[in-house]
Amino acid sequence: MTLRDDDYQLIGLIGFILAGFIFIAVGIKFGDVLTVLGSIVWIVSCLVWMIPFVRSRNKTRQGAE
Repeated sequence: MTLRDDDYQLIGLIGFILAGFIFIAVGIKFGDVLTVLGSIVWIVSCLVWMIPFVRSRNKTRQGAE
């Protein structure tokens, strides 16, 4: 199976989201509200960024059926 550019971008975005959750955990551990808030913004932004990729994948799958 060959990965497309969109696949690599989705994998990268998932990594960014995981990093956001790690930063939230660190912010909670050290009581840093700014880190927690910044990490939440980071995760939400990554999720919004993923929308076009997920939509294009769904359109591709629907066209193949």
